Amino acid sequence: MNNISFTLLEHISNILVMIFLVRILLQLGQADFHNPISQFIHKFTAPVINPLRKIVPDLGRFSTASFVVALAIIVLKFFVISTVFGPLQPKVMTLGVIVGLIMQGAPAMGGLVMITTNMLLILFLGLMIASFMSGGRYSPGVAFLYQVTRPILRPVQKIIPPIAGSIDLSPMIILFGLWFLQDGLYRLGVSLIT
Repeated sequence: MNNISFTLLEHISNILVMIFLVRILLQLGQADFHNPISQFIHKFTAPVINPLRKIVPDLGRFSTASFVVALAIIVLKFFVISTVFGPLQPKVMTLGVIVGLIMQGAPAMGGLVMITTNMLLILFLGLMIASFMSGGRYSPGVAFLYQVTRPILRPVQKIIPPIAGSIDLSPMIILFGLWFLQDGLYRLGVSLIT
């Protein structure tokens, strides 16, 4: 039963954190908030973000309030895990918790790094699949994925422009980079725990 509760807590908190991180990317990429997916994220996060913005204002286009909420969710998750489940056993640990333990002074930041890499992997993989499947037709899902990944895609596209004007390798390069980053963090975490 503990493993089920632990897994539920881990996944629900990670999804919430990802929603707030996507809100940051939407704001950084100046996304079209008329897109139904962007509207959902905006409406879902607004009750928490809007009051918090009075205390923690945005830094340019960076939603500081969304970052604070994402970090607070991770801190709360680590508190609940350590209080309810006690010392963590490596067999029930997920990657985010492992990396959280790596960063001794800042477990919440370690968790945030892992959740961010997971989220970006999902977004870029989704972008690659959706853009291939859409066949050039407009889709709110593809538009959302492009807008949310644009802040990360732009710098890479400046270095490696699309081939023949239409074949963009930058999402694939970013995807491989994220996989290598996750693999390195996982190996580091396992070596520190065992």
